[in-house]
Amino acid sequence: MTRKALFCGAVLIAIPILAPAKDFPLEFKTLNAQETMAFPGGAGLYGTLQAKKPDVITKEPAAVSKHPLYGQLSPNKFWFRIDESKGDGRGYDCLIADLNQNNDLTDDAAVMTAESPRQTSAANRQEVACFGPIPAPEEKKIGAWQPIYFAQMFLFARPADAASNARNPYLGQLQFKAGWYLETSVDFDGVTRKVGVVDGNCSFRLGELDQPMTYPNGSSTNWYFQGGDCFLQDNGGSGKFTRSVTDSGSAPFGPMLYLGAKPYQAVLATDCKSLAVEPWTEPLAELALQPHGEQVSVIQAAWESVPGKWQLLQAGVENGNARVPPGNHRLYTCALKVKTTAGDTLFLSGYQRSPKDTTEAKVGAATPFKCGAPLEIKVTSVRDKRGIARATQESNSLLDQIASNFGASEPPLQQRIEASVIGAGGELYSSFSLETKGQLRQPAKPTFTVLTADGKQVASGEMEFG
Repeated sequence: MTRKALFCGAVLIAIPILAPAKDFPLEFKTLNAQETMAFPGGAGLYGTLQAKKPDVITKEPAAVSKHPLYGQLSPNKFWFRIDESKGDGRGYDCLIADLNQNNDLTDDAAVMTAESPRQTSAANRQEVACFGPIPAPEEKKIGAWQPIYFAQMFLFARPADAASNARNPYLGQLQFKAGWYLETSVDFDGVTRKVGVVDGNCSFRLGELDQPMTYPNGSSTNWYFQGGDCFLQDNGGSGKFTRSVTDSGSAPFGPMLYLGAKPYQAVLATDCKSLAVEPWTEPLAELALQPHGEQVSVIQAAWESVPGKWQLLQAGVENGNARVPPGNHRLYTCALKVKTTAGDTLFLSGYQRSPKDTTEAKVGAATPFKCGAPLEIKVTSVRDKRGIARATQESNSLLDQIASNFGASEPPLQQRIEASVIGAGGELYSSFSLETKGQLRQPAKPTFTVLTADGKQVASGEMEFG
């Protein structure tokens, strides 16, 4: 009896030390068309536009346009049709999406444009139209909430024009995004932060994790994460969820949510009415970002939560270190923030798509994790003869290849020089922004000069970002 009393007393003493989970009520919010397309939290669904009606569509309303557009939104496999309700050639302004996925477009609502179609430029005559709001099917309601969605069309060539251009029959694409989200304010360590959840993969439900997908890349295999929902984060304290070149405004959905550099456990209620958040109580490992972890602001790492199952984490970085669950980790993205000699701030973001490099992080030890600077610039050259013959050479033969084009009796080969910026973890950097006195801009274009062995200049110019 005495032992039981002492044991219970020990439990009672320990209880106040544990940080209890807090339930934060979630509020349903909607967006307009313009806000939706700029909103953080996943890219939604994409579908390529085509002129031919897919055989799987069994029924459809009569089309007004002589050239209706069709497509399938992936990865959720929604078929759609875009029509011109005001007459052929007057602009695509009517969308029907097979949201109930029965291959019948006659029982789906036709949705008109939220904004009038417009030309983005006289040069390429790209036609852009935004459709919505598109209500989710009645059976897909979340409690009393009616989720809505918007779709944006980018039409680069009309079907009649594309038919005459067999070399490039590409018409354009349709993007489908959630026009709703849930939000709350969480309060920990004396700081109040706005947090939300969004249907990043447009599945009409919340709580789905990103799934890794593999694809061949030459002789190797690459991977990427797709198809999950997202947490929304107001990292700047503006009271709004915004996406910028320096802050994605979102993080992959999962049981671990980082508020700053501190990890928390987050659980979404089954009815989606609240979000339970508490400090992460399980043992943590530490990734020591090297060689210059002090320049890293945030990383995304794939964590092998159970053997063979990888989960994407977006970890905040403090003093060059990131706290993560123990186990195997792979670098996925890395964001750098560096002061230049001129006093400006340079922001860079890179991604690693090779799943071969794995680091095991253990509790109680700082595990070296390579990413960021020093950055290597790898130069390659591609040459084309009338767009047919193509050869790629590494930078050590670049001068000979370019110089061989000068003075040749044959028609000169078109030469394209490409440069890749690669980090210490093998990540490829593709986004560069420079902040000067609070204003963001793209850095000056890199320049190049090609000289022969005897110092004669044979080529020079500027390189384009992207």
